[in-house]
Amino acid sequence: MHAQENSHLATILAQNYFLPRNLSIYRVAKDTGIQGKLLCGILTGRQRLSVRETLLLDRYFNEEDGFFAKIQLDYELRNERQRLTSASPVS
Repeated sequence: MHAQENSHLATILAQNYFLPRNLSIYRVAKDTGIQGKLLCGILTGRQRLSVRETLLLDRYFNEEDGFFAKIQLDYELRNERQRLTSASPVS
């Protein structure tokens, strides 16, 4: 499964992993040991993944270690690069 260009991790998780498999937050939380409230925050974009949650989700969805962390970091890098590019230079 490949990440869509410029998509937030929450969107990718929901559209490519949760919805196609008809998974609930409760089911994934129970299966992975990630707290449901935290998982809900990740899926709504209010919470970032920690290294622990990244590895748990990577393994749960049979992705290589660091897969979801890379998606999260790529998204943040693109946004920060765009913000810095559009910011006016300091004299």
